[in-house]
Amino acid sequence: MSTTWIPFIAFILSLGAILVLSRKSITIGIFIGSVILGVLTLPFYEFLQKMLTTLITPEYLLLASAVGLIPVIGILLDDTGLLDLMIKNFKFGRKSLIVFSPAVLGLLLMPGGALFSAPLVDKAGSEHLDDSRKASINVWFRHILHLIYPLATALIIACEVAGLQTYSVIVFLSPFFVISLLLGLIFLLDKVNNEATFEKFENSVNWLEFLKPLSIILLAPIIDFVLKFFFGLKSAATFIGVSMSLILGIMLSKIQFKPLTQVVKKAKPWDFFFLILSIYLYQVFFKSSGIATLLKNINIPAWSLLLVISFIFGFLTGRVSTPLIILIPIYLVQFGHISALELAVMYYSTLLGYIISPVHPCLVFTAEYFKIDTRELIRDLLKVDIVAFIFGILIYFLLITFF
Repeated sequence: MSTTWIPFIAFILSLGAILVLSRKSITIGIFIGSVILGVLTLPFYEFLQKMLTTLITPEYLLLASAVGLIPVIGILLDDTGLLDLMIKNFKFGRKSLIVFSPAVLGLLLMPGGALFSAPLVDKAGSEHLDDSRKASINVWFRHILHLIYPLATALIIACEVAGLQTYSVIVFLSPFFVISLLLGLIFLLDKVNNEATFEKFENSVNWLEFLKPLSIILLAPIIDFVLKFFFGLKSAATFIGVSMSLILGIMLSKIQFKPLTQVVKKAKPWDFFFLILSIYLYQVFFKSSGIATLLKNINIPAWSLLLVISFIFGFLTGRVSTPLIILIPIYLVQFGHISALELAVMYYSTLLGYIISPVHPCLVFTAEYFKIDTRELIRDLLKVDIVAFIFGILIYFLLITFF
């Protein structure tokens, strides 16, 4: 066999490892895939050198640390009851509550997070909706805010791999978010009246209890934005923002040291820390492997990578980060550059495939909570998901005429 094909075979093997192992642990999947690609395409000394250099790069370590701290904030807010207080003092109507609960809780990286918002959606929609519709609402609105939230892990990862500024991509993701929100309201909440919320939420509002957890959630992206745009910081901006949010959370919750250690154990920040470093490893080995030369000879239409293949990968893997880690480097090799608009479209298509995936953990957990079959939930979500995908295509071709 010609040595020319070794990088291609190594690439296929690495993809196989990522796709298979990521179903159990995306961190392990990406790391093993990176090692396979590096060991099979590089001299062993060079492989070790590049691995060590990547693992000690300050910029990479800062971003990895920031992403690792995000789930700690989510668990802290939940374990200390701050999230319950925020929801309890939400006074903007039943329909608004049904959207707000899964959307805000979806921003916080918590294991089994869908199970935290499901009871709120269940209670708020009890008089109007059947179980499959309540389950669809929980899944749909948990994820669409990830289109414009700058600390969404998958978005951070996608922008890092593509070499783009997160906020420039969010600009192009905004119309996709708006259409997703409107379609969710039209297709999923058409039977819900926006009258005053149920009895549990009819007491007087304590604005301090509502704003305390909300300020913890919003502080990180505000600091991140200010430090990036006005001071030119990169990963350090994200790390400082997330750290300040965590410190504020510790202060406002008045949590003691021992409960805080339990929060950290539950959040498993090391998983997210090593995930980011593994992604950087994969990038380094991909660029050094020689696979780029082979991939350039494969003619793949841009629209198929941005729209169709990304949607299919999202559906098959039940992940957003995994397909993007694979597809963005391929796109860069094929076309030399990926614009903020193109990345926004790829991200959106992947997210839509992921939302209706039968191996999507949030979908499975939600179906279990509402005691319905996963296929029933997917069927109920399918209409809004496909219509959103069609609108996404239309928005993309409309935007490329202007940008």
